[in-house]
Amino acid sequence: MEIVEGKIITLGNKERYLVVSKVVHNNNDYFYIAECNDGDTDIKDNYKIVKATYDNDKIFIDEVVGEANLKTVLPLFVQNTTN
Repeated sequence: MEIVEGKIITLGNKERYLVVSKVVHNNNDYFYIAECNDGDTDIKDNYKIVKATYDNDKIFIDEVVGEANLKTVLPLFVQNTTN
């Protein structure tokens, strides 16, 4: 399994998110994701930055939280969209 920009992923809580963007920082994959509506036809006003952890064929997604972590990761997405 692979997380790809433009595809929809389902989290463990069954919420579905569109993968908007990906950056790599310190050998970690970070994704900017947007929650999809019930029919997957539009996105809601709910966005997250998540970090992927890989264990063999499984991918674990953890939300990036905390001011210090967000101050480190968020600018990487801004740089990614301006390049």
